[in-house]
Amino acid sequence: MKPAVPTGHTPPASFLESLLAEAPDTLPILRQSCIQVLNLTQDKHSNASDIGEIIMRDQAMMANVIKIANSPAYHTRTPVKTPTYAVALIGFDVIRALVVSAQLIEQADTFGANTANLKHLLARALVAGAQAQELGKAINYEEAGSLFTNAMLYSLGDLILALCRPEVAEQLEAIRREDPAKVLKAEITLLGRPLHVMAAAMAKHWNLPDSLVQLLEKKPVWPKSRPEADQRIMEGIVRAANELSDCLLNPLAAGQGEVFQSLIEQFLPPFGLSMIQLEHTVSKAFRQASEVASAINIDRQHFLPAPDTDGILFHNQYLHRLTQTIYQALDPEGTLSEESAQPPPQASPCLSHSPASDRPLLNFTIESMKISEPSSLLTFATRTLYASYGFERVWLALVVPGKDKLEAKIGYGADSEAIQAKFHCPIKKGNFWDRLIHQFQPIRFSSLIDEGAEGGISPDFLQYWGGQPGFMGTLYIPSKPIGLILVDRGSTGNRLTEIDFAAFSMVLSQTNANLARLTQHH
Repeated sequence: MKPAVPTGHTPPASFLESLLAEAPDTLPILRQSCIQVLNLTQDKHSNASDIGEIIMRDQAMMANVIKIANSPAYHTRTPVKTPTYAVALIGFDVIRALVVSAQLIEQADTFGANTANLKHLLARALVAGAQAQELGKAINYEEAGSLFTNAMLYSLGDLILALCRPEVAEQLEAIRREDPAKVLKAEITLLGRPLHVMAAAMAKHWNLPDSLVQLLEKKPVWPKSRPEADQRIMEGIVRAANELSDCLLNPLAAGQGEVFQSLIEQFLPPFGLSMIQLEHTVSKAFRQASEVASAINIDRQHFLPAPDTDGILFHNQYLHRLTQTIYQALDPEGTLSEESAQPPPQASPCLSHSPASDRPLLNFTIESMKISEPSSLLTFATRTLYASYGFERVWLALVVPGKDKLEAKIGYGADSEAIQAKFHCPIKKGNFWDRLIHQFQPIRFSSLIDEGAEGGISPDFLQYWGGQPGFMGTLYIPSKPIGLILVDRGSTGNRLTEIDFAAFSMVLSQTNANLARLTQHH
């Protein structure tokens, strides 16, 4: 049963203002030492010694910071004994986020919060912070000074609500989990305004970084190509890190498969990342976040994905694979939750017999990263889609340099010679091919016949191609489309599935990531 959006209860329009006006009774108040740490970590003239002196005056904060510095996350050979050394080791960005986290936990009893729920939200936030750091490293983002803070405290609204209005937080979490389309309406009904507005006001109230306030005020959009502005790069990383942590810790929530698929299709290509790189960042982020969290009494269980007892994750095999990566990173001996870490027995044959199983993708990922020539990479990608994924016709067409047209270069399947002779398509503003090559994500099509001559598809080509459904996707080097790949099941009538589309999307994403790599190297 879907949770109903509460009705008949209209909060006062000044709900947020009353919370702020009635602080400290209604909202958590940061200790003076925490405020000083936040201010100093944003001051470019501050150093670890300045912050260490503040931390030394607060025994609880000092104990937490030194415990974190000595955690496995920082691989210290000798024990860290001073706050100054701890700050230098951990870094200003992580210190800033962690002192806020520790204070929220300390005040949970005072506000009557559900400590387990608060810790679960903090675990999700810590994963987002660590994930943002790892993504920043993966794309060589140089202005990474606030990635951890911004990604972790992007969920500030949820954290504050869980602390000071736990019953409202639980209602919203239930709606988000079971019927996410109704979340915004529920927020307005319960709070009088969207939660992100409240979060932005709290960020200003606590003097958190301006870049975080800007993020909270407006949801970042996915870029079509890698942005040049540092703020836009940071926005994309923060959104990706938060959506990823939410998908992986709550994979059974309604619509998570679609959110995850959209993330990998719209975030990975513009930033030149492959699925295998994403897998590495997930493993490192979850391990680091859980090790840091143990120092502030957040148990490792809060970092484990919900167990998939009904085999739901098998509908999105890549989401399933990443959840297994998390178990391996956090619990290599299988001691925490053996049953949860394993797929249900009846579900495993589905993966092993699927044409879109993990093994071809893993092989393609590994081998494609060894290729040093774009032409060899494109040939390998086309052949892989034909030989390993069950697509019965696969065609690669490239933009002819200096001319506004596409020409088929490599093809597999029935009537390949005839199709290549006819696959010469003009690219005119607004026609089918022009629209396709200027969007950076794959599409499904029901029939090319529907586009006809107005779409730039010649009758001679359609005579051989026919009206079957299929998939297409753009090939590009950073910011510049160079061609496309087109696949279908030929004339057999075998149905194309969501798993087929996921497989096609991932091979396309990996190919574009490697094209970006080869372009940078040249």
